[in-house]
Amino acid sequence: MGARDERGAPPEGDAAVHGQALSKVYGTGRRLVPAVRDVSLKVRASEFLAIIGPSGCGKTTLLRMVAGLESPTSGTISCWGGPPADLAREHRVGMVFQDPALLPWASLRRNVEFVYRASGRRPDPESVDEILDLVGLTSLAHLRPHEASGGMRQRTALARALVMRPSLLLMDEPFGALDAITRRRLNGELERIWAAVRPTTILITHSVDEAVMLADRIVVMSARPATIVREVTVPMPRPRPAVPDEAFHHAVQECMEALDA
Repeated sequence: MGARDERGAPPEGDAAVHGQALSKVYGTGRRLVPAVRDVSLKVRASEFLAIIGPSGCGKTTLLRMVAGLESPTSGTISCWGGPPADLAREHRVGMVFQDPALLPWASLRRNVEFVYRASGRRPDPESVDEILDLVGLTSLAHLRPHEASGGMRQRTALARALVMRPSLLLMDEPFGALDAITRRRLNGELERIWAAVRPTTILITHSVDEAVMLADRIVVMSARPATIVREVTVPMPRPRPAVPDEAFHHAVQECMEALDA
């Protein structure tokens, strides 16, 4: 990790993702709805950034601009110096959502392979085997989604997002629909998986504990329209301790104070 400024942000010129004065407004005329306002954000290569904020504040809109799925009303966004859409066209972006959106008729393995077919490429069996092993699905890859647990389905979605070794991994509440026990287990697994491949990662979550457990840095957003109210550096070493320590509780408290401000 390179040097950081006092807020924990990447230094100038060292950003993989760089948003400048991003704003997004929906609607027309008197029905304008501002979703994001004047957000400037940098994420360095191989950094794990979490974004937290009130429900409906514009976090997903910001993530969609990073993914190239939405264009900002004003401001600029770049990924590795180019438009986000270019990164997506090169199949260098992996995405995981709360709903894993698996093909119901296909096995878990076929669902992981689907990303190759969607990009017009032939599946690489060695890469598929490797990622299935990494997410712990090797012996279960023959199952169809309806035969798998929620945790298995979400691990399949993560494997699908990572199998082509993306430069950028974007996750929008990937564990939000899971029970607390499964969610905590998958937090630990995600940290292990991320450490093995280390894509630049942006995670949206409503769980402050999850953000602190997984991220190098946390961006706290205001209510809509979303603006950045605080950036919190997580000083804990990796792998993260199994039992929350003083540094964990301090980072959680700092995030909660920013959310309550």
